[in-house]
Amino acid sequence: MVSSRKPSAKAKEIIETLQIRYPSEISIRDIAMERGAYVRERALEGSEGRLIRKGARGIITVNKWIAEEGRKRFAIAHELGHFELHTNSQLILCTEEDMYVWNETEEQELEANEFAANILMPEEIFKCYLKNEAPNMETVKKLAQEFRTTLTATALRYVNVSQEPCAVVVCKDGYIKWYKKSGSFNHHVRVKEKLSPNTYAFYFYEDGDLPMRPETVPAAAWLAGDVDEDAWIIEHAIALRSYGVVLSLLWINEEIRSRYRRYDYDEGEPEYDLTNPFTPDGKRWHW
Repeated sequence: MVSSRKPSAKAKEIIETLQIRYPSEISIRDIAMERGAYVRERALEGSEGRLIRKGARGIITVNKWIAEEGRKRFAIAHELGHFELHTNSQLILCTEEDMYVWNETEEQELEANEFAANILMPEEIFKCYLKNEAPNMETVKKLAQEFRTTLTATALRYVNVSQEPCAVVVCKDGYIKWYKKSGSFNHHVRVKEKLSPNTYAFYFYEDGDLPMRPETVPAAAWLAGDVDEDAWIIEHAIALRSYGVVLSLLWINEEIRSRYRRYDYDEGEPEYDLTNPFTPDGKRWHW
């Protein structure tokens, strides 16, 4: 049964009721216990988490073999979401795939994921840790450390609350799997397609490496529709090597887009950045 309550609203209600003000106070195990769900760790076969409910009480079991703290906390928060939102369900088993952000086939799992993101990274608290700077993955890494969350969940939360025109793209095995954009990112990303050779995410699958800082790439390499071939976009990619996943944070900056225009030979000799594997017209250097 799908809940009639909005997951984000329920998570906000809990945070406010418990008067939580700082990331250090978001102890998801204690929150679950206070809400009536006991958390324990056990070896689970084929599941990341499990919820057993009896009336107003429940037991959340999380797979003890989950090594990453952020992933384990998300699994607990995900099961707590089921406990709070899907009250008619007495037994729920959740696989790793159920907690993938790009798995949009199960409405209950989507709701549980939304609840988990909002309980672990409450919007008003999360916003306090955002700096007035260009979107970049280094900021996402710091936020993930502060809130003890996974890079993927943190990147999605980051673009969700950002005022900048940015988006995070999940790429797996050379394909664009899924993306989430901010409210001011007025474009669509070409999902379900192979990565363009003019992206840094593609560069990772080819060479196994990525630049440390944000870099410019042709906008058409990422964006769907009729995109100006001279337009540029900022990409900052990070690899989750054990999962074969690349997260690319995209940012549209009009000043940068207009500065990298097609070279007019009447204006003089262009200045090329030879540390960038792409030429200003979006092609790879050939030495």
